[in-house]
Amino acid sequence: MQLVGRLDRLRPAALLIGALALLPACSPASSDPATADARVAGSGAGAGAAQAEQGGHPLLTEALALEPQVRDVIGRLTEECLRDAGVDEFPPQGSAQEARSAVVAPQLSPTRDEATANGYGIHATATSGEPGAEQFVWSSPDDERRFQEVLTGGADGAEVTDDAGQPTIGGCIGQARTAVYGEVAGPPNPTPLISEAAWAAYDADPTVTTAVADWSRCLRDAGHPQLSDPVDAHRYAQYFHQPVGDRPGGPVPDGGPWPVDVARDKEIDLAVVDAGCADESGLRDAQQRAWDAALDAAVGQHGTELADYRDALAAALQRGQQSLAG
Repeated sequence: MQLVGRLDRLRPAALLIGALALLPACSPASSDPATADARVAGSGAGAGAAQAEQGGHPLLTEALALEPQVRDVIGRLTEECLRDAGVDEFPPQGSAQEARSAVVAPQLSPTRDEATANGYGIHATATSGEPGAEQFVWSSPDDERRFQEVLTGGADGAEVTDDAGQPTIGGCIGQARTAVYGEVAGPPNPTPLISEAAWAAYDADPTVTTAVADWSRCLRDAGHPQLSDPVDAHRYAQYFHQPVGDRPGGPVPDGGPWPVDVARDKEIDLAVVDAGCADESGLRDAQQRAWDAALDAAVGQHGTELADYRDALAAALQRGQQSLAG
């Protein structure tokens, strides 16, 4: 391996996700992060928002269940390598190794019962009292620089390439991934292709388009602004609780944010109307039928690649566990 391209500053470990995404065998396709974030960000509470994203597809279910197990093994092997190299303090490595793949289902409106009890779940989430992830603080810049060098094989943040000039990862991450996958690059992951194909078919379904228009009209008739879909309604409700900021992403309520009790009442009021309009327009059922059909077709189209990916992950997990037992 050769080191090329001096970086202006040391890259944090989290940016390794971007470097790994450049490895040619990691994934045959990538989703638009902005689109994916928009779909995920609208997640609400209860059954209306917690649909089985993989539907009744055992291969997809098994592959998505194996991914975090493989990530965990890679992280544990990476941490063992760091300690063996004399690096004793570092942030947890389990979540920094690879981007998660997922086939994210459309968000549905809450049911009337869910909306009445909990709105969109925004207030409940904000007041759950669950501690956030503790921020790791380096003792010194030298410690961070040493960690990064041992982690990736690139001194002072230098990019690492293979003999063909392609970006790769050396150091402890490269060693851990090679122990698990047999090479630095992981197996081709078809779930982005499945997600893109499913979403393309879903977005083109005329029954959803019609139902969304009827749902949006129903909300306007009830005195709410024009919202594009249930994700947009959830986004709008967040601004009952939170400052708008510079990029609201659509209509925002005038006068917010409000005190907790007022914001919660406004959230529930909107969610109840949303639920009623989803019932009246048939949007919730139209979304679910369209998504089920789209995902069925996408999984069928990529079934062979998905089976290969599932089998490769299972083999990788076994190799990684053997390395840990070592």
